[in-house]
Amino acid sequence: MNRWHDAPVERAETADVLTVGERALASGDWEAARNAFRESLEAEGTPEAHDGLGRALWWLGDVDGALHHREAAYAALRREGQAARAARIALWVAREYAEALGNEPAAGGWVARAEGLLRDLEPGPEHGWLELTRGERAPDAPEAERRAEAALEVARRFSDPDLEASALALLGRTLIARGDVGAGMSRLDEAMTAATGGEVMDPLAFGDVCCVVVLACEEAGDMSRVMKWNQVVEAYLERHHHAPLMSFCGTCCAAVFEATGDLKQAEEWLVQALAALEGTGHRARCVHPAAKLAELRVLQGRLEEAERLLAGYEDLPEAFRAAAALHLARGESALASALLHRRLNWIGREGLLALPLLTLLIQAQVAQGDASAAASTADEIGSLAERTVEPKVAAAFGLAAGRAALAAGSPEAGPLLESAVDAFSGLQMPLEAARARLELARASREVRPEVAAREARLAQDAFEAAGASPLADEAAGIVRDLGGPARTGPKLLGLLSRRETEVLRLLSEGLTNAEIATRLFISTKTAGNHVSNVLSKLNLRSRSEAAAYAVRYLHAESAPK
Repeated sequence: MNRWHDAPVERAETADVLTVGERALASGDWEAARNAFRESLEAEGTPEAHDGLGRALWWLGDVDGALHHREAAYAALRREGQAARAARIALWVAREYAEALGNEPAAGGWVARAEGLLRDLEPGPEHGWLELTRGERAPDAPEAERRAEAALEVARRFSDPDLEASALALLGRTLIARGDVGAGMSRLDEAMTAATGGEVMDPLAFGDVCCVVVLACEEAGDMSRVMKWNQVVEAYLERHHHAPLMSFCGTCCAAVFEATGDLKQAEEWLVQALAALEGTGHRARCVHPAAKLAELRVLQGRLEEAERLLAGYEDLPEAFRAAAALHLARGESALASALLHRRLNWIGREGLLALPLLTLLIQAQVAQGDASAAASTADEIGSLAERTVEPKVAAAFGLAAGRAALAAGSPEAGPLLESAVDAFSGLQMPLEAARARLELARASREVRPEVAAREARLAQDAFEAAGASPLADEAAGIVRDLGGPARTGPKLLGLLSRRETEVLRLLSEGLTNAEIATRLFISTKTAGNHVSNVLSKLNLRSRSEAAAYAVRYLHAESAPK
């Protein structure tokens, strides 16, 4: 347990108590920090005590209290002539008015005060933070990119690692938004390296970097990158006793679990994040958890709950996709299409931000029976795939083009959807792979009924595991129509030999053939043969499917006989 939490703060000189407070903040012990700064404030109302107390209260969720004390610190620093420090606090206050309270005039006023304070000062790190703030508030991607580049230059000139990591994260996101995914991801990786390599000292800067990286990767459709960085982040936080930072943004945490198909964990994070906002009158700092939770409720078939969640948030940018999905689930495809076109007209149709909207739009167009419009939308995704050269976008194009071809009655639907299944499976995106399987089952039911039944069963298993009941019911309906059982379940495990069952268990750990061979004291070739037999007997297409099957069924079974 943190030693700043174990013992009460001793009476000491004001400077000593302030040091205790700063150490507590650095270690993530917000309550101990609050107590120390309060004691310092009672002894002597310095701007440092107000500032520290404001930061501690912010981490404890008291935004109003944080604003009060940091504004008091700002005023005191201005009276003392400490313009640079006052400007830095003014920029923080501006951000809170914009993000937490949604008060743009107040936010703009505070940015202007900071700019005025810095106008006559020699260049320093605070000028970089001003550029970063301007970039975060920029009306378009080119200006955001220009401001982020300027902030990065200042950070490196004055060796400010907190500013550097924050600027790299913003720059990476803006590059991705305009389609330069490779360069953007490189900047995000550099920002995360600075954050987890011990360079970033401010917990708020650390949390901001992580949040921006998650959002950017979600927009780019590369959540596998987030999963890899998540391992590094968890190890860093464990080493440095920063466990409270894990819950910095519940919506971003939910996005990580959603990407892996773990909708239960995603739901828990979203419910928790939404509960934290209720009654505060504050806004979400990034994507509103109500919008994300509404999308999840639609997937679960809980449409009335989704509608209640969206009430009052309909005009939020992130709510358009959830609202369109809700209309689509209710058979209101024309309304869904209208909403999606409205949002696409606002953000443009050529960047990665348009991809999830275009994907939904094709479903609405198919539901309306407009195969020609669906084909045109699929071509847009194809053009995006060519520009970005991203595997996720290429997989999305396969699914989109397959859906459009199926709607037009084209024989090209099957091969396109098969490529989408393989691509999404390789990317470890189980829900998207299951969607492609469901479409493949529809495309194959007349000409290859055995393939249709198999793909529908696998899709049903994936949807049931995720709690996507409506989609699971659709897949089960195809299986029943083709005369097959409602599901396969764990019964096929009985077809495996003892050695094959051992191999399946090791596949669930993500081991390669060589690693399996070492573990079982067999040759790599023999291990490969066993893997092939497992996939064949269980009617699985890939190692990732075998791993998912093992996690679901194998560990519930008794040990091999």
